Amino acid sequence: MKTNTGKERRALKSAAKTRQVDVKIGKKGLTPNVLSEIKLVLERDRMVKVSFRENREKRNELEKRLQEVIQSSLIESVGKTATFAF
Repeated sequence: MKTNTGKERRALKSAAKTRQVDVKIGKKGLTPNVLSEIKLVLERDRMVKVSFRENREKRNELEKRLQEVIQSSLIESVGKTATFAF
């Protein structure tokens, strides 16, 4: 997992604000299909914006787990959406 400098992080956050949600995670959570779609978007755009359906505690767990599984860093988490990048 790469650590981003302050400038890189600011640029990624700025880009994330206007980006539409790429993947929505529903009741079933992180299924293999969802993970493959997230990885596909990450390879293509180097950034993915994910929307969660769960409550705050469950969202935080899913964010941490997703960060480990896709080997990327959490750029921003606002409300029920989170943005990850390489």
